[in-house]
Amino acid sequence: SLFAAGGNLLTLPLSSHCHSCQRRGPGRPPGATMAMAAPEPGASSNANVAKIAMQQQQKRTDVVEPQVISEELLIRGVEEPVRPDGEPWEPIDFPGVTSLRLSWKNIIEVSNLNNFDSLTTLRLDNNIIDKIANLNHLRQLTWLDLSFNNIREIEGLDQLHNLLDLSLYHNQIEEIKGLDSCPKLNILSLGHNGIKELKQIDYLRKFQNLRCVCLEGNKVCEEDSYPQHVLAYLPTLKYLDYMLIDRKAVAQAQEGYNPDDLSEVKEREALEASKLKAKKDKQAVLERLKQSFLDATEDLFEELFSKEVEPEALTVLTCYVALKEDFRDKLTEDMKALRTWMEGRNDARVKKTAAFEKAINEAEKESEEEAFQMVRDFRSHKKKMLAQIEREDQRAAVEAMINQLLEQLGGLENHLMANEIQLQESIFEAISDFESKVSETIKSMSEKGGEFFRKLEDLAKAFSTQLMEGSNSEIEAFAQSAQELVVDSDSNKAKYLSNKEEMLQACQTFTEAHTTMIQTKQDYMEEQLKSWKNTFFERHRERQYHRNRQRVMDVKKVIDDCKTEINAAGDFGDDFDEGDGGMDLYGR
Repeated sequence: SLFAAGGNLLTLPLSSHCHSCQRRGPGRPPGATMAMAAPEPGASSNANVAKIAMQQQQKRTDVVEPQVISEELLIRGVEEPVRPDGEPWEPIDFPGVTSLRLSWKNIIEVSNLNNFDSLTTLRLDNNIIDKIANLNHLRQLTWLDLSFNNIREIEGLDQLHNLLDLSLYHNQIEEIKGLDSCPKLNILSLGHNGIKELKQIDYLRKFQNLRCVCLEGNKVCEEDSYPQHVLAYLPTLKYLDYMLIDRKAVAQAQEGYNPDDLSEVKEREALEASKLKAKKDKQAVLERLKQSFLDATEDLFEELFSKEVEPEALTVLTCYVALKEDFRDKLTEDMKALRTWMEGRNDARVKKTAAFEKAINEAEKESEEEAFQMVRDFRSHKKKMLAQIEREDQRAAVEAMINQLLEQLGGLENHLMANEIQLQESIFEAISDFESKVSETIKSMSEKGGEFFRKLEDLAKAFSTQLMEGSNSEIEAFAQSAQELVVDSDSNKAKYLSNKEEMLQACQTFTEAHTTMIQTKQDYMEEQLKSWKNTFFERHRERQYHRNRQRVMDVKKVIDDCKTEINAAGDFGDDFDEGDGGMDLYGR
């Protein structure tokens, strides 16, 4: 038996991760259960198919104008969060919406879903959508229901990396594809589409988290080997076409269904996985080397002797292999010494840079705290003075206190500005001093790199000289015993050794290619070092410029606000002379 308990009824929870494999009928509460049995031959495994088909037929006969997703539909479609009064959200807090239902709206295209930054559940089932589009900005989406539409192709899901549950039940899809960017996929419903071939199912092997698949109603399900094929190629599934899978059936399918083909698939996947791991490891190595400005040295030997650079004529020389291995050994030794020195120097650069940035942040913080304290002190003093002014009934005394406050406010402004100027000057001086020190480090690293590449040039020249000498010797030897070599050697070797001019040209071309590549690598390293230094200090100077402008604006606002409040307190005099009718000093 392929399913647990054979023909016995199974009661399965229709959780959000289980019942999405089938058509979600109206009125079924969350957590409801349904009894299932292995279907009789020729019977439908979905009890709702007839009902849904009638609804679909009714929908086709009803004359309803196609709609776009309007603001009204969006307002009524918000499911979560729910307003306390149960009324629709108007206006919509787009970034706060987590669940949206737009089912049975005769929607013709997916659009107008901008700013739903927190949306996790989107239901667009039972519409007339023919293309999956305009969804890639919904990065938080975990549940997408597009069942009962007119979709022909799985596409437009490239940025939905968090998608767990996808329903495309009852569409017009013929090929399973377009899901590569959804590695977390847990549930996939593709029932009642146009999928015909068993090999389409193999595409789903890459989804290691896939636990529930619905394919019922497709032509492929009519294949006698359909259940065995699914269990053999998708062994991690727990549910197939709404039915709980028997683990014994999985083991049997793994052992007895197309063992040779399955073994070949597994070997191919293992090879691909190994290549992918090697690629990731390589990227990690390159990134680490790049941090020390050494990525130009990775695979340097392989590039110098790549098939695109290495002339075929040289490969027939007996001396070539030994010279090439000697080149590799010497380059490896020199490269090891360079990397050890550069990584040590770069570690020191990174530590000094971190210490410098920490010191700058601390100086800014200290200056800001001092400024805040001065403003707090002045405001406390101002509050007391304004209280005195409110009680004072002599205009001359009031004016004296107002003038005193304004004078003190001017002193505060001068002090704040002086502090900011002092901070700015000290930071720019620190940046210049640190730049001078870093320049020395960068210069020494550049010189060390230049030393390595000059040594590499010498190694390449020595290799070229030895290669030329070896090729001349072998060409002469070939000429002296041409008849014997022609008989005993391969025709390719005879072809190149019999043409001295072509061989010497190949040596010259190889040498020139090495010289060009080495110079390019050196230029790249020097540009990396120079670019980092320039970018680092330009960024810090730019940041200080904007910080200073913002600080000056903040100081000006504080001073202006205080001045306005003080002047308002001084304006009571005129009103007081005219009689305030019992109002206080602020006209209250």
